[in-house]
Amino acid sequence: MTASSPVFEPFPERPQALREARAILRHHGKSYYFSTCLFPRRLQEATWSVYAFVRLPDEIVDTSPQETPEDVERIKEKIAQFCADWRHAYNSGQSHSRVLKLASQTWHEYAIPFDYSTAFLDAMVLDTWKTDYKNYPDLEAYMYGSAAVIGLMMSHLVGFQGPQTLEHAKALGNAMQLTNFLRDIDEDFQTRGRVYMPQDELARFGISRDDIAARRFSNEFRDFMRFQVTRADSLYDFANQGIKQLEPEGRFAVAMASTLYRAILRKLEQQDLNPFARRASTSLPHKLVLMRDARALSRQC
Repeated sequence: MTASSPVFEPFPERPQALREARAILRHHGKSYYFSTCLFPRRLQEATWSVYAFVRLPDEIVDTSPQETPEDVERIKEKIAQFCADWRHAYNSGQSHSRVLKLASQTWHEYAIPFDYSTAFLDAMVLDTWKTDYKNYPDLEAYMYGSAAVIGLMMSHLVGFQGPQTLEHAKALGNAMQLTNFLRDIDEDFQTRGRVYMPQDELARFGISRDDIAARRFSNEFRDFMRFQVTRADSLYDFANQGIKQLEPEGRFAVAMASTLYRAILRKLEQQDLNPFARRASTSLPHKLVLMRDARALSRQC
């Protein structure tokens, strides 16, 4: 989509919009919020804006009942309305939603391609009907919209050197998303009937949807989890190579986000790679310890 940048009128509600966006991130993305606190203030505010933008349609899809075809149609209508509202906000700089008005300013100020937002919204629409993924390329196509574009958006906020940086940013988005999928295997199925794992790989390890439904952990399931954790670790390794291509003021925060999410994989290993045992997470004291690793990673760049 191409459009000339709108001329922004004074935005007296901007402080309130920033507080609202910050509260959304702080409530829904505790580890991510912790990382963003390491940005300078202007990048914190821009990140709050982006996160709030992507969280609103995600909430429409994930918290609305989907028990009947009518429920699904209502969700699709809400997402379609959100898309229309966002397109209007992007083109005009005006919106009845403070979050969308703030996001519009952020998109134009940091020259974030509009296509990234439409790719994300397409992934949200996919969540209204798709519950299974045939193979990893199928899952990866979904992750592009749901996660990789977040890495791309953040690259535009932080600033980067050369197009190759974007490949590393996409890998970090995918790594963090795959980490979430592994941690939330139980929750995603029990609350939404979704299995964000490649069907062919589940079958290769002798695992069925019924095993996930019954929370049946086995040696085969452990081996499957180890295979996926190794994949995620490889994504983090590749992604971290791109931190040195970011502008210096943003490297520590990005390194922290990578370190925090990767630590969830280690938490899964501590519970024998059993995603049904508990929801793997890092405590505040652990986060503070991990800051040293993140600082070292950012300085190696």
